[in-house]
Amino acid sequence: MRLILPLAALAVLAGCADSEPPEAVPTDDGGAYNVVTPVKAPITDDAEPAIGQWIQSMQDEQPVLQFGPANTEPLFSIGCDARGGILLNRHGTIAGNAGEMMTITIGSETRSLAVNAAQGPLPKLRASVPAQDEMLGQLTQAQQPIRISMGDGPPLVLPASPAIGEFIQSCGNPRSRAAAPAAAPADNNAAPANSTQ
Repeated sequence: MRLILPLAALAVLAGCADSEPPEAVPTDDGGAYNVVTPVKAPITDDAEPAIGQWIQSMQDEQPVLQFGPANTEPLFSIGCDARGGILLNRHGTIAGNAGEMMTITIGSETRSLAVNAAQGPLPKLRASVPAQDEMLGQLTQAQQPIRISMGDGPPLVLPASPAIGEFIQSCGNPRSRAAAPAAAPADNNAAPANSTQ
């Protein structure tokens, strides 16, 4: 009789110990899968280039190459500075905290540039790239989309275009800059623009 009671108590304890681990394992596995899936999904959502086209235009009486949907304010523009470099303008109000930096990614190359608010009737943030900077060559020869990120807002992804390289090269040549047409469409194919002179 004395042996039966301790053996029964051990059997009850062993049964309780065996039943606890199976309950804990499914909970941990289920939580891990729920955390991983949402993190990976948004990465491909913003990979497509924005809708619009590259167009030569004028801003503040200076030639620019701007990008955006037709007949709307531009989303982004490239202008020339007085020393042969370029000005990169992110137009509009940036969602989230824009911060003080513009991060530009072309393929595997990433660069952060300081920005300042540019004066004018519409809000825009401006970064400058001096002449002889290696980023001018990267933008000129870009074959992949150009990703512009500012603060914690969504990135702006711009399509690559030969018009970008042609415009940047004109910034280093003041004579060709002065002869630039006021509002000729550059589109994503610059060859027709040169043939209509």
